Amino acid sequence: MKNILILTDFSDAAKGAFSTAKYLAQKSNSVLHVMHTIDSVQKYVDMSLTTSGDPMIPGFEPELLMQVIEKQKEDAQSQLDEMKSELESGGLQVVLHLTSGNLIDDINETVHENNVDVLVMGTHGASGFREAFIGSNAQKVVRNCKVPVLTVREEVQDIDVDCMVFASDYLEFDINEQLPKVKEMAEDLDSELHLLYVNTPAYFEQSEDTINRMERVAEQYDLDDAMQYIYNDFNIDEGIMHYSDLVDADMIVLVTHGFKGLKRLISDHVSESVVNHSKTPVLVFHV
Repeated sequence: MKNILILTDFSDAAKGAFSTAKYLAQKSNSVLHVMHTIDSVQKYVDMSLTTSGDPMIPGFEPELLMQVIEKQKEDAQSQLDEMKSELESGGLQVVLHLTSGNLIDDINETVHENNVDVLVMGTHGASGFREAFIGSNAQKVVRNCKVPVLTVREEVQDIDVDCMVFASDYLEFDINEQLPKVKEMAEDLDSELHLLYVNTPAYFEQSEDTINRMERVAEQYDLDDAMQYIYNDFNIDEGIMHYSDLVDADMIVLVTHGFKGLKRLISDHVSESVVNHSKTPVLVFHV
Protein backbone atom coordinates (compact mmCIF):
# COMPACT_ATOMS: atom_id res chain seq x y z
CA MET A 1 0.00 0.00 0.00
CA LYS A 2 1.23 3.47 -0.92
CA ASN A 3 -1.91 5.63 -0.73
CA ILE A 4 -4.80 5.32 1.74
CA LEU A 5 -7.95 7.44 1.49
CA ILE A 6 -10.18 8.05 4.49
CA LEU A 7 -13.62 9.64 4.17
CA THR A 8 -14.84 11.94 6.88
CA ASP A 9 -18.07 13.80 7.54
CA PHE A 10 -16.70 14.82 10.98
CA SER A 11 -19.20 12.51 12.72
CA ASP A 12 -18.33 10.22 15.63
CA ALA A 13 -18.42 7.25 13.25
CA ALA A 14 -15.89 8.92 10.94
CA LYS A 15 -13.65 9.84 13.85
CA GLY A 16 -13.81 6.22 15.00
CA ALA A 17 -12.27 5.08 11.71
CA PHE A 18 -9.31 7.44 12.01
CA SER A 19 -7.33 5.30 14.42
CA THR A 20 -7.56 2.40 11.95
CA ALA A 21 -6.55 4.56 8.99
CA LYS A 22 -3.59 6.01 10.92
CA TYR A 23 -2.48 2.52 11.91
CA LEU A 24 -2.57 1.29 8.31
CA ALA A 25 -0.68 4.34 7.06
CA GLN A 26 2.00 4.02 9.73
CA LYS A 27 2.34 0.26 9.28
CA SER A 28 2.68 0.47 5.50
CA ASN A 29 4.44 3.86 5.34
CA SER A 30 1.63 5.15 3.11
CA VAL A 31 0.40 8.65 2.31
CA LEU A 32 -2.91 9.31 4.10
CA HIS A 33 -5.47 11.18 2.01
CA VAL A 34 -8.32 12.77 3.98
CA MET A 35 -11.49 13.58 2.03
CA HIS A 36 -14.70 15.44 2.82
CA THR A 37 -17.50 15.93 0.28
CA ILE A 38 -20.21 18.57 0.40
CA ASP A 39 -22.96 17.22 -1.84
CA SER A 40 -24.40 20.43 -3.28
CA VAL A 41 -27.28 18.59 -5.01
CA GLN A 42 -28.32 16.91 -1.76
CA LYS A 43 -28.02 20.25 0.03
CA TYR A 44 -30.42 21.76 -2.53
CA VAL A 45 -32.94 18.98 -1.90
CA ASP A 46 -32.59 19.25 1.89
CA MET A 47 -33.12 23.02 1.87
CA SER A 48 -36.09 22.73 -0.52
CA LEU A 49 -37.77 20.16 1.71
CA THR A 50 -37.13 22.30 4.77
CA THR A 51 -38.52 25.52 3.31
CA SER A 52 -41.22 24.38 0.88
CA GLY A 53 -41.82 20.69 1.57
CA ASP A 54 -41.15 19.85 -2.09
CA PRO A 55 -37.65 19.04 -3.46
CA MET A 56 -38.75 20.37 -6.88
CA ILE A 57 -39.84 23.78 -5.55
CA PRO A 58 -37.06 25.90 -4.11
CA GLY A 59 -38.30 27.87 -1.12
CA PHE A 60 -35.24 30.14 -1.13
CA GLU A 61 -33.13 32.32 -3.39
CA PRO A 62 -30.28 30.54 -5.25
CA GLU A 63 -27.85 32.99 -3.67
CA LEU A 64 -28.80 31.64 -0.25
CA LEU A 65 -27.82 28.12 -1.29
CA MET A 66 -24.44 29.35 -2.50
CA GLN A 67 -23.89 31.18 0.78
CA VAL A 68 -24.71 28.06 2.76
CA ILE A 69 -22.37 25.90 0.66
CA GLU A 70 -19.53 28.43 0.90
CA LYS A 71 -19.94 28.60 4.68
CA GLN A 72 -19.87 24.80 4.84
CA LYS A 73 -16.70 24.74 2.74
CA GLU A 74 -15.00 27.21 5.07
CA ASP A 75 -16.00 25.21 8.16
CA ALA A 76 -14.97 21.92 6.55
CA GLN A 77 -11.60 23.28 5.42
CA SER A 78 -10.93 24.49 8.96
CA GLN A 79 -11.67 21.06 10.41
CA LEU A 80 -9.58 19.33 7.73
CA ASP A 81 -6.64 21.63 8.47
CA GLU A 82 -6.87 20.73 12.16
CA MET A 83 -6.87 17.02 11.29
CA LYS A 84 -3.86 17.47 9.03
CA SER A 85 -1.86 19.21 11.74
CA GLU A 86 -2.68 16.47 14.24
CA LEU A 87 -1.78 13.67 11.81
CA GLU A 88 1.43 15.31 10.62
CA SER A 89 2.54 15.79 14.23
CA GLY A 90 2.48 11.98 14.43
CA GLY A 91 4.86 11.68 11.48
CA LEU A 92 2.32 10.98 8.73
CA GLN A 93 2.30 12.47 5.24
CA VAL A 94 -1.19 13.90 4.68
CA VAL A 95 -3.07 15.23 1.63
CA LEU A 96 -6.47 16.93 1.99
CA HIS A 97 -9.37 16.72 -0.48
CA LEU A 98 -12.47 18.94 -0.19
CA THR A 99 -15.05 18.38 -2.95
CA SER A 100 -18.62 19.50 -3.59
CA GLY A 101 -20.04 17.04 -6.10
CA ASN A 102 -21.68 13.63 -6.03
CA LEU A 103 -20.13 11.46 -3.29
CA ILE A 104 -19.44 8.36 -5.40
CA ASP A 105 -18.17 10.33 -8.41
CA ASP A 106 -15.88 12.40 -6.23
CA ILE A 107 -14.53 9.30 -4.49
CA ASN A 108 -13.75 7.47 -7.71
CA GLU A 109 -12.13 10.56 -9.24
CA THR A 110 -9.94 11.04 -6.15
CA VAL A 111 -9.07 7.34 -6.11
CA HIS A 112 -8.04 7.43 -9.78
CA GLU A 113 -6.05 10.67 -9.63
CA ASN A 114 -4.09 9.65 -6.52
CA ASN A 115 -3.58 5.91 -7.16
CA VAL A 116 -5.39 5.06 -3.95
CA ASP A 117 -4.93 1.45 -2.79
CA VAL A 118 -7.62 1.24 -0.12
CA LEU A 119 -10.43 3.46 1.14
CA VAL A 120 -11.32 3.64 4.85
CA MET A 121 -14.64 4.90 6.20
CA GLY A 122 -16.63 4.78 9.40
CA THR A 123 -20.16 3.42 9.38
CA HIS A 124 -23.14 3.61 11.70
CA GLY A 125 -24.45 0.37 10.25
CA ALA A 126 -28.05 -0.06 9.12
CA SER A 127 -30.93 -2.27 10.17
CA GLY A 128 -34.62 -2.90 9.62
CA PHE A 129 -36.43 -0.70 7.09
CA ARG A 130 -33.36 1.47 6.47
CA GLU A 131 -31.21 -1.54 5.65
CA ALA A 132 -33.78 -3.09 3.34
CA PHE A 133 -34.86 -0.02 1.36
CA ILE A 134 -32.32 2.73 1.77
CA GLY A 135 -28.99 1.26 2.79
CA SER A 136 -26.09 3.05 4.39
CA ASN A 137 -23.48 5.25 2.77
CA ALA A 138 -21.03 2.43 3.43
CA GLN A 139 -23.15 0.08 1.28
CA LYS A 140 -23.22 2.59 -1.57
CA VAL A 141 -19.47 3.12 -1.42
CA VAL A 142 -18.76 -0.63 -1.21
CA ARG A 143 -20.95 -1.26 -4.26
CA ASN A 144 -19.43 1.46 -6.41
CA CYS A 145 -15.87 2.18 -5.30
CA LYS A 146 -13.09 1.04 -7.64
CA VAL A 147 -10.71 -0.01 -4.85
CA PRO A 148 -11.07 -2.13 -1.68
CA VAL A 149 -13.14 -0.45 1.04
CA LEU A 150 -12.45 -0.92 4.74
CA THR A 151 -15.48 -0.11 6.90
CA VAL A 152 -15.01 0.53 10.61
CA ARG A 153 -18.05 0.57 12.84
CA GLU A 154 -16.43 1.17 16.24
CA GLU A 155 -13.26 2.99 17.22
CA VAL A 156 -10.50 0.56 18.14
CA GLN A 157 -7.96 1.66 20.71
CA ASP A 158 -4.39 0.36 20.39
CA ILE A 159 -5.26 -1.38 17.13
CA ASP A 160 -2.99 -4.15 15.88
CA VAL A 161 -4.14 -6.39 13.02
CA ASP A 162 -2.85 -9.75 14.23
CA CYS A 163 -5.60 -11.88 12.66
CA MET A 164 -7.38 -11.48 9.30
CA VAL A 165 -10.28 -13.73 8.27
CA PHE A 166 -10.93 -14.21 4.54
CA ALA A 167 -14.35 -15.80 3.97
CA SER A 168 -15.38 -17.41 0.69
CA ASP A 169 -16.70 -20.60 -0.89
CA TYR A 170 -13.48 -20.81 -3.01
CA LEU A 171 -15.48 -21.79 -6.09
CA GLU A 172 -15.26 -18.71 -8.29
CA PHE A 173 -12.12 -17.83 -10.19
CA ASP A 174 -12.60 -14.05 -10.05
CA ILE A 175 -12.93 -14.16 -6.26
CA ASN A 176 -9.97 -16.51 -5.80
CA GLU A 177 -7.90 -14.16 -7.96
CA GLN A 178 -8.09 -11.59 -5.15
CA LEU A 179 -6.18 -13.87 -2.77
CA PRO A 180 -2.69 -12.61 -3.74
CA LYS A 181 -3.81 -9.08 -2.78
CA VAL A 182 -5.19 -10.38 0.52
CA LYS A 183 -1.94 -12.24 1.17
CA GLU A 184 0.09 -9.11 0.41
CA MET A 185 -1.94 -7.04 2.85
CA ALA A 186 -1.62 -9.70 5.57
CA GLU A 187 2.15 -9.67 5.05
CA ASP A 188 2.30 -5.86 5.12
CA LEU A 189 0.46 -5.88 8.46
CA ASP A 190 2.32 -8.91 9.88
CA SER A 191 -1.05 -10.57 10.29
CA GLU A 192 -2.09 -14.21 10.58
CA LEU A 193 -4.44 -15.16 7.72
CA HIS A 194 -7.41 -17.51 8.20
CA LEU A 195 -9.22 -18.96 5.18
CA LEU A 196 -12.83 -19.54 6.27
CA TYR A 197 -15.69 -21.52 4.77
CA VAL A 198 -19.10 -21.29 6.45
CA ASN A 199 -21.17 -24.47 6.08
CA THR A 200 -24.93 -23.91 6.38
CA PRO A 201 -28.02 -26.14 6.11
CA ALA A 202 -29.07 -24.34 2.92
CA TYR A 203 -25.66 -24.79 1.24
CA PHE A 204 -24.42 -27.87 3.07
CA GLU A 205 -21.53 -29.90 1.72
CA GLN A 206 -19.29 -32.60 3.13
CA SER A 207 -16.24 -31.32 4.98
CA GLU A 208 -13.91 -33.51 2.93
CA ASP A 209 -15.01 -31.82 -0.30
CA THR A 210 -14.57 -28.37 1.22
CA ILE A 211 -11.14 -29.16 2.67
CA ASN A 212 -9.89 -30.58 -0.65
CA ARG A 213 -11.06 -27.47 -2.53
CA MET A 214 -9.56 -25.06 0.00
CA GLU A 215 -6.24 -26.92 -0.07
CA ARG A 216 -6.12 -26.75 -3.87
CA VAL A 217 -6.80 -23.01 -3.82
CA ALA A 218 -4.23 -22.43 -1.05
CA GLU A 219 -1.61 -24.31 -3.05
CA GLN A 220 -2.47 -22.50 -6.27
CA TYR A 221 -2.01 -19.07 -4.69
CA ASP A 222 0.97 -19.95 -2.48
CA LEU A 223 -0.93 -19.63 0.81
CA ASP A 224 0.95 -22.31 2.71
CA ASP A 225 1.04 -20.22 5.89
CA ALA A 226 -2.69 -19.50 5.87
CA MET A 227 -4.85 -21.60 8.17
CA GLN A 228 -8.01 -23.21 6.83
CA TYR A 229 -11.21 -23.50 8.84
CA ILE A 230 -14.77 -24.74 8.34
CA TYR A 231 -17.41 -23.19 10.60
CA ASN A 232 -21.01 -24.44 10.88
CA ASP A 233 -23.83 -21.94 11.26
CA PHE A 234 -27.39 -21.31 10.10
CA ASN A 235 -26.47 -18.34 7.90
CA ILE A 236 -23.29 -17.43 6.05
CA ASP A 237 -23.12 -13.80 7.23
CA GLU A 238 -23.74 -14.72 10.87
CA GLY A 239 -21.23 -17.56 10.60
CA ILE A 240 -18.55 -15.16 9.38
CA MET A 241 -19.17 -12.81 12.29
CA HIS A 242 -19.47 -15.61 14.87
CA TYR A 243 -16.20 -17.21 13.75
CA SER A 244 -14.44 -13.83 13.72
CA ASP A 245 -15.60 -13.18 17.28
CA LEU A 246 -14.47 -16.68 18.29
CA VAL A 247 -10.88 -16.15 17.09
CA ASP A 248 -10.85 -12.46 18.08
CA ALA A 249 -10.18 -11.40 14.48
CA ASP A 250 -9.03 -7.84 13.82
CA MET A 251 -10.27 -7.69 10.22
CA ILE A 252 -12.76 -9.56 8.02
CA VAL A 253 -12.02 -9.72 4.28
CA LEU A 254 -14.75 -10.35 1.68
CA VAL A 255 -15.20 -10.04 -2.09
CA THR A 256 -18.30 -8.60 -3.75
CA HIS A 257 -19.33 -8.48 -7.41
CA GLY A 258 -22.09 -5.92 -7.67
CA PHE A 259 -25.58 -7.11 -8.52
CA LYS A 260 -25.28 -9.57 -11.43
CA GLY A 261 -27.19 -12.83 -11.31
CA LEU A 262 -28.83 -14.73 -8.46
CA LYS A 263 -25.69 -16.34 -7.04
CA ARG A 264 -23.86 -13.04 -7.07
CA LEU A 265 -26.88 -11.34 -5.49
CA ILE A 266 -26.66 -13.82 -2.60
CA SER A 267 -22.90 -13.24 -2.30
CA ASP A 268 -23.29 -9.47 -2.23
CA HIS A 269 -26.10 -9.69 0.32
CA VAL A 270 -23.69 -11.52 2.62
CA SER A 271 -21.02 -8.85 2.17
CA GLU A 272 -23.40 -5.98 2.83
CA SER A 273 -24.95 -7.71 5.82
CA VAL A 274 -21.52 -8.20 7.38
CA VAL A 275 -20.60 -4.56 6.63
CA ASN A 276 -23.78 -3.40 8.35
CA HIS A 277 -23.60 -5.58 11.44
CA SER A 278 -20.00 -6.56 12.16
CA LYS A 279 -18.20 -4.84 15.02
CA THR A 280 -14.95 -6.04 13.45
CA PRO A 281 -13.58 -3.85 10.61
CA VAL A 282 -14.57 -5.29 7.21
CA LEU A 283 -12.41 -5.01 4.09
CA VAL A 284 -14.35 -5.54 0.85
CA PHE A 285 -12.78 -6.13 -2.56
CA HIS A 286 -14.96 -5.41 -5.60
CA VAL A 287 -14.61 -7.45 -8.79
